[in-house]
Amino acid sequence: MTGRAIGTRLALAQASAEQARARLSETIGTLQHRASPQVLAQDVAESLKARGVDAVFGVVESARRRPARFGVAAAVLGLWLARGPIVRALRRPSSARSLKTQDHAHD
Repeated sequence: MTGRAIGTRLALAQASAEQARARLSETIGTLQHRASPQVLAQDVAESLKARGVDAVFGVVESARRRPARFGVAAAVLGLWLARGPIVRALRRPSSARSLKTQDHAHD
């Protein structure tokens, strides 16, 4: 090989290496952007939002297909959510309940 041919091959190799470095640098920049906390949080929020919408549509469709089951489930959920006031009302002494009933009867 002549000195000129070696110089040409060396220049091509250097240009190829520079292109590879540029691609690597761009890839690293892209990965850093994707791994930033803001982008990750936004991706998670969008994913949860999409799943939430899908879940709501699923519940609505299920309620349309089986309204009785949905009604029972809603009643059970309502009772569970109101369990505190229900328990307090049932634990109230019977004399207090009868006094309250008498007070309302006089109104």
